[in-house]
This record gives sequence, C-alpha cells and structure tokens, in this order.
Amino acid sequence: MASSHIQPGLLRKMTVRRILETLQQQGPLSRADLTRETGISAPTVSKAVVDLLESGLLEEGEAPDNALGRPGKRLQLARSRAQVVGVVLDVQSCRVVSASLDGEINEEHVKTFAPPANYETLIDILSRTVEDLVKQTTSILLGIGISSPGLVDEENELCLLSPNLQVTNQHSPAKDLAAIFDVPTICMQESRALCLAERLYGKARGLDDFAMMDVSTGLGLGVFIGGELLRGQSGLAGELGHLTVDPTGKLCGCGNHGCLETLATDSALATMVAEKSGKKLSIDEVVRQLRAGELQAPEELNRVCEYLAIGMSAAINLFNPSTLFVHGRFLEISDSMLAQVIRMTRRRTLDPSFERCTIEMAITTKDQAAIAAIVHHLTTAAGPRVGN
Repeated sequence: MASSHIQPGLLRKMTVRRILETLQQQGPLSRADLTRETGISAPTVSKAVVDLLESGLLEEGEAPDNALGRPGKRLQLARSRAQVVGVVLDVQSCRVVSASLDGEINEEHVKTFAPPANYETLIDILSRTVEDLVKQTTSILLGIGISSPGLVDEENELCLLSPNLQVTNQHSPAKDLAAIFDVPTICMQESRALCLAERLYGKARGLDDFAMMDVSTGLGLGVFIGGELLRGQSGLAGELGHLTVDPTGKLCGCGNHGCLETLATDSALATMVAEKSGKKLSIDEVVRQLRAGELQAPEELNRVCEYLAIGMSAAINLFNPSTLFVHGRFLEISDSMLAQVIRMTRRRTLDPSFERCTIEMAITTKDQAAIAAIVHHLTTAAGPRVGN
C-alpha cells in the first residue's frame, strides 16, 4: 500500500476546516453527528474539536431536549465567548456591526455614520467605533471584516479604485485596522462578500455554482464555481458594472460613459427620477413613493429593467450558474417587477443556460456580507479544504 504524503499537522488543519464548514452549513451538531456528517474518524474529530474550542471559534451548547439516553453536548460556532465585527463602507452611510461566529448580528451593537471627506478621519471613526462595540461585551474579538465598493486588490489588501467612494482609493483599511486591534482583518469587494453571505446565511446554502449580482449603489458580480469563490488574479473578477453598454451615455465615476451601473441599479433609477421630477430622492423614498402610487416613472423603470436584463443575461451566459441571486431595492417596487426582468432576461439569454438557471432575490444584507468576509477568512485560514 502506498504511504500517504499528507503530514499529520496538515491533516489536522484539513479536519478543522471541514468541521467549521459543516457547522456553518448545518448548525449545531454533537461530536457523533460531526463524525457521521464528515466521514472523519471519531478520534480525529475529537482532537480537532479541542483545537477549535481552545481557539475560541467553537463553544459547547446544550444537548437537544428530545434526545434519548445521555446525549453529548452540541458544538456550535462561538456565540457568547467570541465575536467578529463587520464594517460596511458605502456611499450614503457606513456601518459597523458586531456578530457571533454563526452570523447572528447583535442589533443593539450597530453604529451608522456618514462617510467622511478624508481617509484619516474614516480610520479614526472606525477605530473608535469598533473599540466602543468591543467594550460593550465580554466576548473576545476574533477578527474584522470590511465590505467595500469598487476594485479591491485582496492579494495586497488595497482598495484600488472606488468610483462611488473615492476616499478609500489607494488605501488599505484592513491593514490599518489590523495594526490597531491586532486581529485578522480582511477587506473584500462588496459583491463578493454578498456572495459569501448568501452561501453562509441565505438561500445559497449547499450550492456550489451560483452568482450574486449587486445592483444597489453600483453593479458588481460575485460567482461561486465548483464550491470556490471566483477570484481572478488579484481578486478583481466579476466587475461587470463597468462594461460599456451605451458609449454616448451618462458619465460614470470611473471616467467612462454609459457603464452598466449607470443604467441598471438603484442609484441609476434614483438619478433618473430626480432628473424627471427635479427632486432628489433616496432609493428608499423612490421605492416607497412608487409602491404607494405617489410617484409615476414607468419609462425610467422600464429603462432600468431593460439594462438590468442585459447584465443578468451576460452573467448567465458567461458563468452558467445554477442560480442567479439579485441584491437591490428597486425590484421590491412591485410583486411583478422581478418577473418582468426575468422575461426580459430570457429574451437575451441562450436557451440552454437560461433554462437551467433560477433567478431569485437575495435575502442577505451588506451587514451580513461584512461578517461573512471575516468568517470565511477565519475558516480558510484554519486549513486547506479536504479534497483540494
């Protein structure tokens, strides 16, 4: 029999990661359940669990009430002993939230502030806000996840270019916060982070091939292929929003004219409505007034839907996902809005790809996306995936 070239330490790390991913997908489980679900021997599982308990990533919960005999306590991602912090950088407002390792956000520990005019002030506000949140609990801070718009070089932890939030350009909030708090800190492009959130906490649990299109402030795409988040050379894959679809169109923050994100997003609709009515309204106000019948914008809505369908068709044709999730507000204007966009998308998409793709609204938020970014980072740092 050929000897294995996998070192014991590497095998332990692979087991640790497998246990974390199993608990993320299925929730609390006993040691016996973990042995059965992972197919890993009981002694190996027990040793890995000890490591995870000592690291603070796991904790023991109560045994199920309806269990027979003397059931073992269930293991769960840390809820009381440890926490992670999520930072959402966005154009209208920035948010800082704290959450347990299973992604449950503590709604009492949410801080919101307007993005400042310079980067130094941003880091100062973030550091003070994170410190205040950490002081409000006895939980250990295990890491910070940052969700950011624009191009994020994950290899070098650098925000390269954000047409909509230029204060972060050529800066590294992840490195700067890591230096202050001495914990793992990750910055991820918001569409990719939303993609992770949907897989960890939303409708994409168990899916290995799906895509997430964010059409809120800008337009971005996160893609899972074969169970792995599509990354590209430097983590820049999926930047669909700056595809030129109207060369004579509106000037985009990137410097080009007629980018898809200037025509197919929440912010695009709000801009079109403002130009028509002469009143500057937030997308929340636009959605509310259109739903209530206080505002009429059929041409603007149809235009945004048509261009969104172009973007969705491109995503389906290019990546052949089993499901395409859409994250945005304007599709909530009516119960028939998504169905309308799906019909438009069908006309533009290759039949074999469209027929095998489900299109749904995402259910996760940017707060959860920032949390998912750091939870995913802690999971992958624990060790390589079994089978890789």
